[in-house]
Amino acid sequence: MNKAIKDEYEKTIKKRDEIKSLLLNLEGEEPKDTYNIRINRDRLAYWEGKSEGLKFALDHPA
Repeated sequence: MNKAIKDEYEKTIKKRDEIKSLLLNLEGEEPKDTYNIRINRDRLAYWEGKSEGLKFALDHPA
């Protein structure tokens, strides 16, 4: 079970970093595109929350 959580955590970190990079580029290139910036901030918040939960599960095994 720990291996499955670790694999999911690694995928989540990659996705989080991908969205973070996309958001930084979007904010730099098109700062007036508030709709897409807001959507990507929400996506980033989702993936950050998921990664924190998985990290907690890895640090505190049952």
